[in-house]
This record gives sequence, C-alpha cells and structure tokens, in this order.
Amino acid sequence: MSDFNDDPIGEALNIAPLEKKEIEKTEIVPVNEIDSTVSDFENARKNIYSMIDTANEAIDNLHSIANQSQQPRAYEVLAKLIETSIKANKDLIDIQEKMKQIRDMANEVDNKAKTINNNLFVGSTKELQDFLKKMKPDKWKMTK
Repeated sequence: MSDFNDDPIGEALNIAPLEKKEIEKTEIVPVNEIDSTVSDFENARKNIYSMIDTANEAIDNLHSIANQSQQPRAYEVLAKLIETSIKANKDLIDIQEKMKQIRDMANEVDNKAKTINNNLFVGSTKELQDFLKKMKPDKWKMTK
C-alpha cells in the first residue's frame, strides 16, 4: 500500500490514512474598549464552537481507528477526547451565563436612579418649613 508512505502510524496499525483538513486562522483586531466584552464573548464563543466541531470530527476518526485496531489505548484516547468535548460544551454554557450576567449588570447600572448630592431650594424659610412638614410630619416638629 503506497498510501502509508507519509503516515507511519497508519502503516504500523495497518489502517488507511485520514484526510487532512486545513484550519482557518483568525486575525486578532484591536477593538474599542466599550465593545471589547461583547467581541471577546463572540470570539470565545466562535472558538469554542470551532473546537467542538473539530473534536466531533476527531471523535469520529478515533472511533474508526479504535474499531480497526482494537487497542485499549485507542479506546482510552477516545474516551479522553469525548470527556474534553463535553467540557468544551459546558464551557460554552458557562460563557453564555457570564455574558448574561454582564448584560444584566450593565442594564442594572443604566436603570439605577441617579444620585443627586447638591440640591438647591429657592424659596422662603416658611415655604421650606411647609414643604418639610408635608414630607415627614411625624419627624419634623416646628417650634415657634
């Protein structure tokens, strides 16, 4: 079999070589600080999806290799890859939850009442006393 010339592992195990696939490289682009959280989330999500897809393909290939070779080590590697794939899926859910928390905190800050520290009352002392009596009549007792 001449297909084994560039695949010594395949030759040793007497299995057909696997197809090689090109991996796309992503370019890192500096972003505005305001959008960095959202873009980092989207980038991490994209990377995790890519890794899950790659892991699924590798699981299929390793399953084929394990069935052909019937070697315990091949099944061990397959089990470890499945475990890693499950962890990647959990990581995807975790970053979804973290992004939701970040968005909720941002909305909470936007919806919070603004604190006003310096108020100015324009009016007479009598008007101020009347205003205060209406606000808290039990606590504010005016003496004459």
